[in-house]
Amino acid sequence: MDFQTPDWVCKYMVSLLSDKVVTVLEPTPGEGNLVCALKEKNYQVTAPTDFWEVTGRWDAVVMNPPFTPMALGYKILFSCMEMSDEIIALMPWLTIINSEKRAKDIQAFGLVSITHLPRSVFAGARVQTCILQLQRGYNQPTIFRLLSKQLFWMSDREQTYSGF
Repeated sequence: MDFQTPDWVCKYMVSLLSDKVVTVLEPTPGEGNLVCALKEKNYQVTAPTDFWEVTGRWDAVVMNPPFTPMALGYKILFSCMEMSDEIIALMPWLTIINSEKRAKDIQAFGLVSITHLPRSVFAGARVQTCILQLQRGYNQPTIFRLLSKQLFWMSDREQTYSGF
């Protein structure tokens, strides 16, 4: 099965970026849905064909890495934490709940928010997903959000995303 990020999820992820962001790395672009959403907002996007050949720093990373094997997605996430201070990552919930060390490392980096995605986002997927919003040095309580396509489109019309 092919699990590309739906357009409405891409737009939500892009909405989480701070105002200071100009350059963005999308380390595993797939068909490019995230890249398109980023370019629509005029970000300078790097979308390599081989992430492991990439070096440098970016203002932000926005990503939906592969979940098979899950260890690869985790490895990409932690590599990106060395390349940017701001990360928006669509990840399996297992990223947070299945490893105390991984959860502590993510919290120590700075976990701003976790957005729960409905299972229907990726039809046929067995993995429950969420969006992690990370900011290096953030040490306030983590915000938990529930997101559905209906809530997103309602907020999109109002041009605000604070109601999640």
